[in-house]
Amino acid sequence: MTFMHIENGSSSQYENAVRELKSQRNLLAPISKLPAEILCNIFMFCSMPDPVTPSTYAPDVRWRWITVTHITRLWRTIAESCPALWSKPEFTKTEWAYEMIKRSKMAPLTIEVNSNYWLTPRVVDAVGEGLKHLSRINEIHLSASRDNMDKLLSGINRPAPFLRTLFLDIGRSDYYYHSRAEPYILPEDFLGGDAARLSHIELSRCHLHWDSSLLRNLTYLKVHNPGPPGPTLDQFVNALAGMSQLEVLDLENTLPANADTDSPEKPHVGLPNLRKLRAVGNLIECSILLEHVYIPSSTAIQIIAKCSEPPEIGSVTLGLINQVCQRLPVTRDSANATARSGTSVPVIKSLLVQSTGMGSGVVVEAWNNVPSSKNKTPFAPIPASHESALTLNSFTSATSVGILKLEFTWQNAVMKQLHNEVVVAICLPLPLTQLRNLHIRNGYHKSVNSPTFAKTFGSLPKVSSLTVEGNSAYEFVDALNQVHYGGHSSSSPDAMCMSPSPSPSPARTTVAFPALRTLKLLEADFDRDREEANTLLQPLMDCLMYRSELKYEIHKLILERCTHLISAEVDRLEEIVADVEWDSLEYGYSDTEDDDMDEDYDEGMDIIGGGESYYGYDMMFMGMASGF
Repeated sequence: MTFMHIENGSSSQYENAVRELKSQRNLLAPISKLPAEILCNIFMFCSMPDPVTPSTYAPDVRWRWITVTHITRLWRTIAESCPALWSKPEFTKTEWAYEMIKRSKMAPLTIEVNSNYWLTPRVVDAVGEGLKHLSRINEIHLSASRDNMDKLLSGINRPAPFLRTLFLDIGRSDYYYHSRAEPYILPEDFLGGDAARLSHIELSRCHLHWDSSLLRNLTYLKVHNPGPPGPTLDQFVNALAGMSQLEVLDLENTLPANADTDSPEKPHVGLPNLRKLRAVGNLIECSILLEHVYIPSSTAIQIIAKCSEPPEIGSVTLGLINQVCQRLPVTRDSANATARSGTSVPVIKSLLVQSTGMGSGVVVEAWNNVPSSKNKTPFAPIPASHESALTLNSFTSATSVGILKLEFTWQNAVMKQLHNEVVVAICLPLPLTQLRNLHIRNGYHKSVNSPTFAKTFGSLPKVSSLTVEGNSAYEFVDALNQVHYGGHSSSSPDAMCMSPSPSPSPARTTVAFPALRTLKLLEADFDRDREEANTLLQPLMDCLMYRSELKYEIHKLILERCTHLISAEVDRLEEIVADVEWDSLEYGYSDTEDDDMDEDYDEGMDIIGGGESYYGYDMMFMGMASGF
């Protein structure tokens, strides 16, 4: 043995001795005295995703917890001997994936790939290796292209006795591709038709036959755009009959197209445990669903119905819209409750009515709560994009979950006044006698008229707060003037004053919204028609004064983000209403209008105040004009 070999050997022994001493020192640390089971649980908590971090964050971030295996020899030994810690393989790192599958031993596995982007041939092979362990797989989450999904699932024909969650999505990572992707038809022998513990299924552009034995004993079912063929009514009802514990049902473009049945009687099925329902389809399909499926009145419901024809007056479409609303559980049970005392039926206390465009749709959303001091309104803004607005997640995770959301859309861009009839068809069947808060959101003023609005909502006895958002403030202010005196109706204070009849008495006069105390105008344009003689200010003042004369005064007026409204005009409103809440924003004027107004105010101040300009006025409008 040479001197060099002796020296190298001594060095190696020295390093081993140092490591051993360090290990002995680490064993003296208090945390090292914890039982292995406790440390394993701590490591499990470290591996859990951060609730405030998206689940799709980078793998390098997801797996930072792996550093626990690099702290001490003891920690590494304990971590490697904890199968549950390795039960969710990281397939984007194929070397890790194979090792993690090995370390997981017989622990229940989670097979997850959130994006087709990661599915390289090597990753597909690694995922395929994980899917071979069907006997212990607990969850499957796959988002892949149609071809990759076929490669992964074509041979999965053995039972999965411990599988609880199945999530399959075609093209989720690419919206352009996803919106045009051909649905993937699951093999008839998928999972051998045997997954006894399966309770949660989510399928997007994946077709599973409605006669499949996998559709049994579910608590959560989501099926989006599976492609043809759709279920017959008998298949649909029979499948739901095997899901008596179903709590969430989310169906998009997979409803029975007609009510044809082989049964001598109309098939019906009840879902007594259903908490949330979301259904997207054409108007007839949605009507069939509500007719043949009994839904508890406590279920939060979202219906998105597409009308094949515009809902003109007297049309079949308008009748179907009304029929859908009459078949809603809250309508059905409220009607029955009048004959049965002690029946618990949800009470609608807040209502949002929104037009989705120039004659193209209406959204109605209802809540069983009223605004609190912290959450001033239960009405969450609806995104302009329908895709983002119609997801189940947004429906179930809102700050204030609604008990009902209805959306009816149609292809139409020129016909006017359709919204009036649709709103009537939707809202008249609803039990609104306990309504406290009404929010109208409408950006197209020609789609509504004041008499229809007053007839639909004005007689409700408990509406104390009204919010009008958008460009229809003129029409709704006019609706507040709707009164009935001695059997005759009038829509303006001036008309009443011109009447030769005696002065109206409160006992003989019925005013729209008799309980209204708070009026909020949001994003109202006080000079919508760009006519100085036809602004919103005077009709609003007349309305407020007239209601005050009839002892139906407005106690609070809220003005937010209103255009063509200045502080001097707000001062005039404060002379009528004791509590006026204004955000002090003066904007909506062009540079030319600003200059003209400056000159007018300067001249006025010259006369009144000896030539001094209005303090702060120029600066405010200069700043606002540059920002809008």
